[in-house]
Amino acid sequence: MNVTITLVIFNEISNIEWEFGSKYSIDYSVKSLLSVREEILKDTSDYILFWDCTNPIPKKETIEKVLKTNGNLWHIGTKLGLNAKPYLLDFIQPTSMLHLNISSTITHSSWKNTFKGCLLEKRVFTNVTISNYSNSLDIIGLDFGYNAMKLGVITRYSVILSDAIKETSNNLRKLDELLFIRNNFDSKAFFWSYLLSFFKISPFTFFKAYKNKENYSENIFNQDASQDVLKDKDLSVSIVIATLERYHYLEKELEELRLLEPAMKEIIIVDQTPKEKRSKEFLQSFDDLPIVYLETDKIGQCTARNKGIEVAKSKFIWFLDDDMEEIPTNYLEKHLITIYSMNADISCGIPDEIGTNYIDRSIPKIELSDSFPTNDVLVKTDFLLDAGGFDVKMDQKQSEDQEIGLRLMKNGALSVKNNQLRIVHLRANRGGLRNHNVRKITFASSRKSVFQRRFLHYSEIYLNLKHFSKEQVLKSLLLNIRGTFIIHDGIFKKFLKFLSSLLILPNTLLVLNRRLKQAKMMMND
Repeated sequence: MNVTITLVIFNEISNIEWEFGSKYSIDYSVKSLLSVREEILKDTSDYILFWDCTNPIPKKETIEKVLKTNGNLWHIGTKLGLNAKPYLLDFIQPTSMLHLNISSTITHSSWKNTFKGCLLEKRVFTNVTISNYSNSLDIIGLDFGYNAMKLGVITRYSVILSDAIKETSNNLRKLDELLFIRNNFDSKAFFWSYLLSFFKISPFTFFKAYKNKENYSENIFNQDASQDVLKDKDLSVSIVIATLERYHYLEKELEELRLLEPAMKEIIIVDQTPKEKRSKEFLQSFDDLPIVYLETDKIGQCTARNKGIEVAKSKFIWFLDDDMEEIPTNYLEKHLITIYSMNADISCGIPDEIGTNYIDRSIPKIELSDSFPTNDVLVKTDFLLDAGGFDVKMDQKQSEDQEIGLRLMKNGALSVKNNQLRIVHLRANRGGLRNHNVRKITFASSRKSVFQRRFLHYSEIYLNLKHFSKEQVLKSLLLNIRGTFIIHDGIFKKFLKFLSSLLILPNTLLVLNRRLKQAKMMMND
């Protein structure tokens, strides 16, 4: 082994030999870890291994295998029962892709870190603060993993690292869970999680957690991504575009795709436009492009994209919507650099969407992705085939991209997003899902209007039922009800929104109950 590794071992029983770098033997406590942190940072090691001596220390061969896998931090948290913790997180982010409960038999993206077993690049330990709001190193380990992920560290549960570990459960104190919410989310989330746990958490515990708020600033974790990484790599890309009554937008998009460097291997257009409106005339201007034109009489974005996947002949598939623009000539190259630099399976763009607030791109950041945006995502073709493609039950419905994204994550795919990958999604007012009467009201528009309510579509409830527990689905519905009371405006508009939402609350409950029943019917179909 050519790298050096500092070992920080807890509960050492006998004098363990460590030949790969310095060794620190301490108690399993926050105080002990903080006391040696500065000494650890002075070491010139490449990596740090934190380990509980009650489990066998990983062998050299094991560590070498782990270091060849993708990531910056590898842990055994899922095996130690942290995959469903902290419990209170379900009250504020019950169906987040990054909180998905995944089997301990599969290496997967997870921030649910434990210091009882984790291997990390030393620069991660340098970059991420160890919080001191609790005496429990279990919750501080979770906090460390969560903050590492937010800063751009690729955090992974490793089957290799946890191979010799027995699967166990883990119970966290309610106070520690509240402290985690208090120190990682805003006050609204903190009050909401307590309100829904009112009979399980005492007022004394609530006030104790409320007062214990730490404030510190941290720097974005820089990931190395350079053009050199593409040398001698397979750069073949098939672009798949499902189109429906948007030839005018698609023509403009193809004009921009024509200028890409490197060029794509093929552009697969799957045309769902009804026969009486269908036309190939727009193709006459693009004889120079490697276009594969497919027609389908079944209207549905899932069926259309699956047809594209079936005929694709490249290592990667790049999904685009048919109303994208401002695509830089080096945009595909940026996607490929991201995916090869991170040894990732999926590279997600973050388009600016007309009518919504644009994200801050002033500081470059690559991080784990919490979505699978089919208006701009590059993914390994093999992973799509292994996942079985898109769920055709979600044809003409919304969030079909999030559903396949969840399945890809369950299969262990590493999905990252790069905030420098920016194109524009026009959200054309006709064609696409607008033809199916969905996405008429968006999250952004509902937060600007007194009377608009953005309900979960029954297909969204369906995918939640498919991938999350019944309790998490219920909590997502409660959050949706809460959201109907929210407006981002002055005090007068907030009062009007609250009053109107309160008056029509029975209708809100009726609508969501009806959609829940529709979702259950989809599950049983």
